[in-house]
Amino acid sequence: MKFKKIISLLLMVFLISVFAMGCGGAEKETAKTPETPEKTEELIKLILAHSATPENSLSIAYDKFAELVEEKSNGNLIIEVHGSGTIAGDQTAVDGVKMATIDMGSSASNNMAGYTDAFLFADLPYIFDSIESSHKVWWGEIGEELKQQVEKDINAKVLFYVDTGGGFRVLTNNQKVVKTPDDLKGMKLRATASPIEIAMLKAWGANPTPVAWPEVYSALEQKVVNGESLHPGWIYQAKHYEALKYMTEVTAMANVHVALMSQKAWNSLTPELQQVILDAGKETQEFGAKVDAEKGQEAMQSLLEAGLEMYKPTPEEFKQWKDLAVAVWPEFYDKVPEEFIKRVIEAQK
Repeated sequence: MKFKKIISLLLMVFLISVFAMGCGGAEKETAKTPETPEKTEELIKLILAHSATPENSLSIAYDKFAELVEEKSNGNLIIEVHGSGTIAGDQTAVDGVKMATIDMGSSASNNMAGYTDAFLFADLPYIFDSIESSHKVWWGEIGEELKQQVEKDINAKVLFYVDTGGGFRVLTNNQKVVKTPDDLKGMKLRATASPIEIAMLKAWGANPTPVAWPEVYSALEQKVVNGESLHPGWIYQAKHYEALKYMTEVTAMANVHVALMSQKAWNSLTPELQQVILDAGKETQEFGAKVDAEKGQEAMQSLLEAGLEMYKPTPEEFKQWKDLAVAVWPEFYDKVPEEFIKRVIEAQK
């Protein structure tokens, strides 16, 4: 009897062991199942600040970027987006990422002239043949070189470039129809921090007056300035059309917004999460270009419906605009070498 009890006991221990091993094996298999993404316990949250209103293509692009990052990181990395200048405008965003008081920020390329010469070439009037051809520059080898230069100049990481404003800038004012540069003589036009833009407006006969973006609407309304050179999307979404009457299609300049990240925030991420940021940024560039083109067409139609008049120069008049503007290029060869300009032009072919 004792022998039978011992046998029964041993058999019971054996069965329990097999059952336990079987359960343990099932748990390991479940852990390896591809449908169950690996998620770390630590959730990382980064702040991204920009100046665009919710309906702006730039705002839509950054929301998409945040969505892509969360998806690609399996929810481990969250980008908290703050738009409409609630945390920072363009220049304050650059200052913020430089000092690491903001994780990520966005600035128009022309508004970075006070921090780096890397993007000055893009302010050269008529440097880009079209918005589509500009992508070959920003998204190609030259764009990658510029990222490295900015990293050295301001100690911040350039992540990607976003189309903004819906195409080339249009020349606007609240005084009269402007057909040729002669019609601009003495007119006060809002300018950005770009020395090239200021030189171009002077060459056209205008009186360029630098005004920070948050103050432009009131400056136009109070006639501190009589007009501006700005993309149709920004004119419409910032409601500048309420203080403007006339537009002239000169197609001289087109800028991008630059997505920046503080070195401190970048270095805090694992190589895997850094790659997530870069991959999401690349997709955002292409997504943003499509949305911006659509929004640009909508904005221009809305401006016309709001009562603004558009004037398209004749070929002879257009030549006057272009010749005077391109004539300022040599003034900046010390900061934008002629050989580099040739590379930009060649890259668009």
